[in-house]
Amino acid sequence: MRERIPLLVGLTLLSIAVLLGAIAVGHGIRDRNKGDVVTVTGSAKQRITSDYAIWDLTVSSQQSQAAGAAKQLDRWTKAIRDFLAAEGVHADELTVQPASTQTVTDDQNQVHGYQVTRNFEVRSSRVQAIASVAEASSKLVANDIPIQAQPLQYVFTRLADLRPKLLQTAVRDAQNRGKVLLEATGGKLGKLRGVDVGVFQVTSPNSTDVSDYGVYDTSTLKKDVTAVVNVTFALD
Repeated sequence: MRERIPLLVGLTLLSIAVLLGAIAVGHGIRDRNKGDVVTVTGSAKQRITSDYAIWDLTVSSQQSQAAGAAKQLDRWTKAIRDFLAAEGVHADELTVQPASTQTVTDDQNQVHGYQVTRNFEVRSSRVQAIASVAEASSKLVANDIPIQAQPLQYVFTRLADLRPKLLQTAVRDAQNRGKVLLEATGGKLGKLRGVDVGVFQVTSPNSTDVSDYGVYDTSTLKKDVTAVVNVTFALD
């Protein structure tokens, strides 16, 4: 009988431990079920047309004397102004920067000349008109005016107005995706728990470019605006 007492005590302790473990596991399952969530990515894309154009060009004169370079730049500046006006650029669309001067030196830091530069910028909501002006700028080069013209920048100014609609569509897309995933496994989508909004991507049409900081392409008239959200739902 004395030999059985330790065995009975051990079995009793084991039974208690199993019971307590079962209770703990049950609580854990209930807590886990209460906190079960699923996070689904949703997206929305819309094709837009740029409504604003920016065009920059520069002209520089380099001569041995600063005065000679400045006089030549003044003649070129007048020619560029006349060209822009003739092509239909409005006065309030054009900004002409003051001339800047820098010395031209050799490897021995000896001054060999002076370069005088002036920048021009055209900004307008008349996108097609400014695109035509940029196309015609070869006339200046043909007249021996050495302009350096930058590619036309196409901008969409109403992105803030577009964001709410795209976000709404992206959240709805995430909800639909979540329903499909859970229906395939016998689950059911519950209430929305949270939304993490990513940066907007403004890309050329059908581009796959993305960036953590967002892409804003200015090279094309037409663009794709894409919104991405990560939506967290409870599980019913």
